[in-house]
This record gives sequence, structure tokens and C-alpha cells, in this order.
Amino acid sequence: MALPSVNLDTLRSIPAPQKLALLGLLVAVLLAGFYFYVAEPKAATIDVLQAENARLDGEIQTLTIKAKHLDELLAANKQLEIELAKKKERLPPEEEAVMLLKQVSDLGVRLGLDIKLWRPGTQTEDVSKLFVKMPVTVEASGAYHTTALFFDRINRLPRIITVSGLKMGTPKMEQGRVVSQAQFDLVAYAAPPEKQAAAIPVANVAKPNPVGK
Repeated sequence: MALPSVNLDTLRSIPAPQKLALLGLLVAVLLAGFYFYVAEPKAATIDVLQAENARLDGEIQTLTIKAKHLDELLAANKQLEIELAKKKERLPPEEEAVMLLKQVSDLGVRLGLDIKLWRPGTQTEDVSKLFVKMPVTVEASGAYHTTALFFDRINRLPRIITVSGLKMGTPKMEQGRVVSQAQFDLVAYAAPPEKQAAAIPVANVAKPNPVGK
């Protein structure tokens, strides 16, 4: 297909103002074409990239905050583990806790308390599964300072024993000293029993062949 011929004489005969207007129109068409076919698509792409960059910046800030909090949580968890390990050192096995309560009873007698009731309660395992409570209901009589000294000695024990529900009776004179009845609850804390592996029935255990047969 042949291109249309351009009559240069016709172009030369066009007045200068019209030439300028025609040139301006041509430039406007070129600029419009550049905008619609090049600039505008690029601008849309830039907007998308900027939005994506803003989203990524937001995620980075969120993750940075979470990482900081995670470090704090890990440090707090480590401290709790250390404290838990220290407390576990103060939790004896149940057998030792029973002997410990017996030692506490003997301690009260040595200090001068008259132990009138020593009634162990029901052992219960805490919901946390970290310790077992071994309660004892106690009734004893003695001088105020003897009872206070007894509680102080209990508080100084390396194992954990708590005193609660203290009720003091009306004081009275006995053998030249003021004596009062005291009722309270002792709770010794012991380590939970370790789960034993299921025993294998003897009948299911293969018997070794006698040597030489």
C-alpha cells in the first residue's frame, strides 16, 4: 500500500500562525498519546507498588513489635522456670512430707505445746499438677510466746508448710503461766508422684532358654 504523497508547496503556502497552531496540535496529540499509553499505566503501577510498600512497612512494624514482646515473654518465662525450679527444691516426696509433719509435731512438743489433736486430712493434687497438698488439723494449748515460736520455726523450715485458719481460745492461768487453746490447719506441700510405667504381666514375659539346652 503506497503512502499518500505530501504536497510541500501546499505546506509552504500555509500562513505561519496556522503552522504554529498545527505544530501545537501535533505536539498535543503526541503528549496525549504518551500520557494515555505510557505515563498513565506507569502511574497506576507506581500506585500499586506504593500501596504494597506501605503494607509491607506495616507488617514489618507489627512483626518488630511482636518480636520485642516475644523476647520479653521468653525472658519472663525463663524467670518463672527459675522460680519454679527453686520452689520444686522445697517440695519433698510424699513419704518425706509425712515424716516432716511428724517432725513438726515433735517440734511443738519439744517447745512446750500440748498437742491435743493431730488429724491428717485428705491429700489433694493441685490442678496445676505441680504439687500435692497434705493438710493436718491441729489443736494445741500452750503459752502465747510458745505458740508464736512454733509458728516461727515452721516458717523457717526449708520445706514448704503453711499455717492457716488460726483460732485462739480464751486465755487462762495454768501453773503460773497464761495458756491459750489454739486451733489451726497445717498444710505440707509435696512433689506429685511420678507416673510409673505400666508393669508387664509376668505371663507375657518370654522366659530365657536354659544354658546348654
